[in-house]
Amino acid sequence: MEQWSNNACLGYIRAALERKGWSEDRIKEVTGAVYYEFDFKTVEEAKWIYERSFD
Repeated sequence: MEQWSNNACLGYIRAALERKGWSEDRIKEVTGAVYYEFDFKTVEEAKWIYERSFD
């Protein structure tokens, strides 16, 4: 199993937003907001937040 990496997570986000044509300023805004959340959410909490979005 691969090890968790905050930078890899941010890379996935950046790649997706670039693919969608988002501006560099908006990408920085989103990745900055995600980076901030790393300090306040565990991996399990983040997983739960994402998974409940499908309900």
